[in-house]
Amino acid sequence: MKLTFYGAAREVTGSCTLVETAKTKLLIDCGMFQGSRLADTKNFRDFEFDPASLDAVAITHAHLDHSARVPRLIKEGFRKNVYATEGTKMIAGIVMEDAEHIMQDEFERDGRPKLYDANDVQKTLSKMQSVNYGETVAIKDLTIQFFDAGHIFGSSFVRVTDKEGKTAVFSGDLGNRDVPIIRETDPMGPADAVVIESTYGNRIHEGKKERYQQLKDAIVSTMQQSGVLLIPAFSIERTQHVLYEINHLVETKKIPRIRVYLDSPMAIKATNVMKKIPRYYDKEALRLISEGDDFLMFPGLEITRTRDESKAINMAPSPKVIIAGSGMMTGGRIQHHLIRYLGDPTTTLLIIGYQAYGTLGRKLYSGDKNVRIFGKRVRVRAKVKAIGAYSAHADQKKLIEWIKTSKPLPKLVLCNHGEDETAVAFATRVQDQLGIEARAPKYGESYTL
Repeated sequence: MKLTFYGAAREVTGSCTLVETAKTKLLIDCGMFQGSRLADTKNFRDFEFDPASLDAVAITHAHLDHSARVPRLIKEGFRKNVYATEGTKMIAGIVMEDAEHIMQDEFERDGRPKLYDANDVQKTLSKMQSVNYGETVAIKDLTIQFFDAGHIFGSSFVRVTDKEGKTAVFSGDLGNRDVPIIRETDPMGPADAVVIESTYGNRIHEGKKERYQQLKDAIVSTMQQSGVLLIPAFSIERTQHVLYEINHLVETKKIPRIRVYLDSPMAIKATNVMKKIPRYYDKEALRLISEGDDFLMFPGLEITRTRDESKAINMAPSPKVIIAGSGMMTGGRIQHHLIRYLGDPTTTLLIIGYQAYGTLGRKLYSGDKNVRIFGKRVRVRAKVKAIGAYSAHADQKKLIEWIKTSKPLPKLVLCNHGEDETAVAFATRVQDQLGIEARAPKYGESYTL
């Protein structure tokens, strides 16, 4: 079994790994590169393999950087099945359609070329086959199984086994600890090799109580200043996580009633999908819905679907909370709110997810006091805070613990989906702490089991 890395190799986006045997070619994820104009170039770069030669594609989860180049595979000749959980299939449709709409807008406005069109998206969705957790799918001389990664709704890690019994596990993205609604990550089980994400391979997140308290403090501080709390949130999982905890703060009267605007069409659609598949919920979420508690709705929450409704938020009096995409602030409605509110010292920008290098979010997180949005120069007077524990990614401690759930330990650990220094540092830590050979692959590098 040969593994070759064609994305997320010493960088965080563009996940794409080719698995090959003498008879079979399987692609694990095919996501977009994000973060800069260079990322756009990478998305249009020729595939290093012939899409028509692939026997199958397995998608770990629906995030843009793991799923959104699959329509390009279809456009360039891929004709076989795409396997994913039902939750991933439903949410990936939302993600791909949204990506295509953004590309269409950019084409009409700036003449930028499109990676694929709406027809390619529909062809992709027609080829997606839903797989249950634990179910085995045979693809020529390989078998694949999906297990719960605890990252976002429907997320999975994938176990690939060849006819000789050699096993490679692909983590996709692993979820953080103590996250509401979705279940904890399944144990890895025995593996000869594991390809593991390393987004936060050099960091330990705050605990659940600290996360909850910091969100409460941010809301209370905003109310005291009659200001605005801006939360740029990833539409899938992070938004629902924040809504869940604000709901709890409201229901337990930990905060006074405040206007909260959910200003993300994709997040609204993803929330509706989550309500349709409660079998993915953890025990507490199941208990709440059995008691009739819609934990994603609360007094004061307003859903803004249309552009006119979004614009009307500006006229609403402060204090208020605005939750809007995109999470890295590279597009979406959050950019309009940033232009309006970043210059106000009573505004707090609360960053709750990973910010890739080159993104607007990374610049704000790093303390830039002047940024450009839609070609306009915006001075930053708002307070910028971050809560790492809201990340949907596992931290260093959990990543190490998850590797230990393989009995015996894997012989080889390959660290992908992390920035260069982080991936290398995490590989070194795995090697030193667990005594396992660990590497951080570069683009195009191959490893044979």
